[in-house]
Amino acid sequence: MAIVQTSLYRVRQGKNQQFLVDVAVAKKILERLGARVRVLNQIIGTNAPCTIFIAESEDWNAYAELQTKMETDFEWQKVVAKAVLDNRDPVADPIGTGLSIDIPLG
Repeated sequence: MAIVQTSLYRVRQGKNQQFLVDVAVAKKILERLGARVRVLNQIIGTNAPCTIFIAESEDWNAYAELQTKMETDFEWQKVVAKAVLDNRDPVADPIGTGLSIDIPLG
């Protein structure tokens, strides 16, 4: 059963290019750590317009492994620091997060 972690962002005016560069870096790191990553632009819907960053793990064990790796990975910690902790002028605003699981229907 897949575990799907989602983060939704609204990109600030004129900062789309830098946002995409930052997202590409984050995607590469999380894939190295074991996640399957997808990035979507929501063009219609409750949160539109926004970008949805999806990190998927195969099951709860893989999710726990990923979280542990993220906590200890120097490269990932630099991304978090740049995007959140040390950023007075962010390129995007977080507007939502979620953690979901597949529903096995047979």
